Amino acid sequence: MVNRRKPQEPEPTRVEFAPHVPANRPESWEETWEEPPESGPSGREIPEPEAPAPARRSRGQVYVSRRHEVDRYDEPDEDARYADPAPPQDPYESFELPPHHDGGGQGYEEPLRHEEEAAEVTAPEEEWDTAPAPRRPEEDEDRARPWERYPNDRWVVGDAGNQPAVRPRVPHKFRNPPPDTVIDGAEIGSISYRAASVRGISHQERGEPRQDAYAVHFTRDQDWLVGCISDGVSQGTRSHEAAAAICERISRALVDHLIASPPSADSGRWPEEIGSIRWRDAVRSANAAVCELARPYLRKSAQKRGGPPPVDPADPVPFAQARLIMSGTALAFVVATEPSPNGTFRAMLANVAGDSAAFVVQDGHWLPLTMIKNEGEAIFSSSVKALPAETEVHAKPFYLEPGQPLIMMTDGLGDPLGAARGAVSRFLGTHWHTPPDLLAFAQHLAFYRKTFTDDRTAVVVWPGPVRSGR
Repeated sequence: MVNRRKPQEPEPTRVEFAPHVPANRPESWEETWEEPPESGPSGREIPEPEAPAPARRSRGQVYVSRRHEVDRYDEPDEDARYADPAPPQDPYESFELPPHHDGGGQGYEEPLRHEEEAAEVTAPEEEWDTAPAPRRPEEDEDRARPWERYPNDRWVVGDAGNQPAVRPRVPHKFRNPPPDTVIDGAEIGSISYRAASVRGISHQERGEPRQDAYAVHFTRDQDWLVGCISDGVSQGTRSHEAAAAICERISRALVDHLIASPPSADSGRWPEEIGSIRWRDAVRSANAAVCELARPYLRKSAQKRGGPPPVDPADPVPFAQARLIMSGTALAFVVATEPSPNGTFRAMLANVAGDSAAFVVQDGHWLPLTMIKNEGEAIFSSSVKALPAETEVHAKPFYLEPGQPLIMMTDGLGDPLGAARGAVSRFLGTHWHTPPDLLAFAQHLAFYRKTFTDDRTAVVVWPGPVRSGR
């Protein structure tokens, strides 16, 4: 009897995927991207089946398992976390989701998406860094869901929390509360502007009025856009009245100055001309308006307590007493509606009081013009007291290039924006790269984001190319 053994079947060929490796065996991961592969997916090479697996590995390469989908939001390696990746040429038009950055700041890689299955290949054990890269919780949140539309058509940036469940209540305790939302915008000369102020979720839920305010005016010759934004301090129940009065008084004072002393055509004299603004008179006018608005409420409060009026009708109201009833911040601005002979637009910013923020956006980068709240990165700053108060104003003259949006905001938007390096700046930068529709602008401003429930006000100016006529 002949003993016959069944012939063994050959083992199936294992197909492995590895980054393209030039013949000179590069020492760095970045060098593997300098030459395109001859075949296979972008940035990858499919070796011949007969080539042994060890021969296709080189020190420092990372092999991707086909059984696990590449996480496009993974952090880069330890060295690459602190590198500055090259920004895209157009950060607004090309942005959809943050691409996976594979370290070194040399390139961006899309995750593999092939139908065929391959065996998992790992690098030598000593080559792996198993310690996870540290992340901040808000980074995970932003990467997982940068922004989207809620079913009620409201924008959500990050986590909305319980904000969509809030139903706005009427501020019935106030005789003449301001509107919940105000919107403005137009084209004038060679610039466009948008302005909006929306009531915060917290005020909507409690039935309290919007305490933010803004004012935008023009000189009679329409050569200058002038404005002011104000955040009413929440400790005063009537701060919405103070915010509106502050904006009107300061912006009107600037308009009067520009009419009485129109700047010359020489843009080089702009810093000198800004220095001639009578800021003390403008602040005095705003202080007086707020104090007079507070007077009847102080008298009424004293009557309820059964005491004498705190201030004689012939005497001015002390600032400290007025601030018990109402107060507000002030950020003033001026922008030329036509460019100077050198092509730039003259502009001025003055943080009269408070913590409102302003940025210039250049090639997708947000450049702060005021102190970044809680970071201490100040280009210039002024007193943080709310008006009415004695304050010294330091105005900042500067020049805008065509296509550089100037964005000014109260801290209701400044707080979630922070240093403008997260999801909020990407969201606003994408939608405010050019002037949006007026109603869309207000929707962008009123996005949901957990824990940020204050009123929000923003004024954005887009200097553009010279237009013929007005």
